[in-house]
Formats: sequence, C-alpha cells, structure tokens
Amino acid sequence: MKIKKLTDKNRWDQFLIENEASFTQSINWGELKSKSQSIGRLEAMDEGELVGVCQFLEEKNPFGEYFYIPYGPVGKSTKIRNELLKEVAKIGEQEGKIFVKSEPRKKVSIGEPTPHRIQPKKTLVRSIKESPEDILQSFKKGTRYSVRYSRRKGVEIRCGKSKKDLDQFFELLNKTEDRQNFQSFSEDYFEKMLSTIDSDLFLAISEEGDVVASTIFGYFGNVATSLHSAFDYEKRKLRATSLIRYEAMLKAKKEGCEKFDAWGIDEQEMPGVTKFKKGFGGEEVVYPEAVDVSIRTIKYKVYKTAGKIIK
Repeated sequence: MKIKKLTDKNRWDQFLIENEASFTQSINWGELKSKSQSIGRLEAMDEGELVGVCQFLEEKNPFGEYFYIPYGPVGKSTKIRNELLKEVAKIGEQEGKIFVKSEPRKKVSIGEPTPHRIQPKKTLVRSIKESPEDILQSFKKGTRYSVRYSRRKGVEIRCGKSKKDLDQFFELLNKTEDRQNFQSFSEDYFEKMLSTIDSDLFLAISEEGDVVASTIFGYFGNVATSLHSAFDYEKRKLRATSLIRYEAMLKAKKEGCEKFDAWGIDEQEMPGVTKFKKGFGGEEVVYPEAVDVSIRTIKYKVYKTAGKIIK
C-alpha cells in the first residue's frame, strides 16, 4: 500500500460516497475550509485501487498548532485508517505540530482516546425514501401537530441564496446566539459555504411577510444534513421550525437524497434541541471515540493538563 497526496478529486468524492463517509471529508468542504486555514489530503493506493483517503485541517490552540481530521480517516479497514493517521502524524512532526486529533466514523486502533471533540459523537439518521405523507406520519405526535399547525397559520417555506436571504438568516442567527449564549460563524463564512458546497438556505415566512425561521441543509451523496438553524423566539408559537425542517426533507428527497442526518444530539448538553430533533424520528448513531496522536510530548501533556483544569 502506498500513501500519497491527492491526485484525482473526482475519484476521491466517489470513494467517500461508496463508503458512506461524511461530507466533512469531501473536496468541496475542504475547499470551503481552505479559504481560512491550511488543509491537506492523502490517499492510500493498493495495486492501483483507492482504498483510503484522509482530509486534515490545520488548527490552533493557546499551546500551538495541531492537525484535525473531521470524521476521518476513511478507509476500507482499520489497518488502512491507522496508516493514514500515522502519515498525517509524520507530516505533523515535520511541521512542528503538537498532535493530531482524529474523530473517525469507523474506529482506529492507534492514538489516545479523548473526550474533547469538535464534531458530534451522536446523531440521528432517518430514511426519507418514503412518501411525503408517510414521512410526516413517522414523526412523533407533537411534531406532526406542529407541522400542520404552522401550515394552518399561513407559514410558507421559501428556498433561496440571495444576499437578502442570507442577511435575513444571519439576523435570525444573531438573535439566536444572543439568546442561547453561543457564537457561530461570520456572515462571510455562510456566504462562502452556500457558494462552495452543495446546499440550500430555507426561510420560513409568516403571513405578515416576516422571516420567522431559517435553516441550511447540505447535500453529499444520498444524505441531506441539517447544518445550521435559527428562529425568531418571539414568533415561536407559529412552530415554523418543525415545518421548515419537514419541507427541507421533502426538497432533499426530490434532489435524490435517501437519508436525513439531524447533525448531532446530546441529552446532557442540549436537552431541548435533542428532544426537538427526536420528534422527527430516526435511528441513533454513535461514533467511535475521538483520539489524539501526540507528536510533541511535553506540549501535548501541558495541553491535556490545562484541559482537565478548565473542565
């Protein structure tokens, strides 16, 4: 087996799709991230066959730089994934990185397990191959009621990517951030996202013409993923968040998607959001533990110790 830098972008994404890998390892996602940080791509070849890929990003913390592999490496066996991870660590050693963080979808057997992660460890994935009515009937009772209630109240769903659409989404997002005390990305980042990856921006419009909810769906292979959402808390009684998600699922179905990924649940950290997402059904998926591969031992130990103190 030989590991080398990327040579064929088309083959790369096809390999990911065939192996049910995440969009975070895709070429377009890498292109989006490369607008603000350095990225690397490695492919593993065995007798002319592509058997593994790994896209990694350069990240920083107060102790220095490290490489991060979101939902990767991707390989046909644990051995292949291990070898790709080792190769990233070699590059990290050459470039003076502290460690490599991997959050694989399929396990690796090297590195040190760590509770600190960036991508969700658990999510909900459901089929959207059924008819629109069957999809609706599969929701929990309260979610079905919310979808129908929102329709009765005259809420309409629109899909668009204009500057005005993005401004309206970002205005809602800022309100959501202030209310829930979190910080998301800049408007420029979302503009680049919508123009770089296969995605749609959905807006829920009230009878009065106000944008009361919005969400961004990303598409990769046959999977649609809910990436970012926001809503007007003062108009929450319209229940537009349920309708917009349902209509986005139907749009994804028309685009050829067969699965919907709710993109992260956590009963402890996000009880309300998790309850909302579970209302749409789906099977819970739990990914393997994240691992760190230490490169600069002393700095990595300082980083680990500091993490325990902060926690």
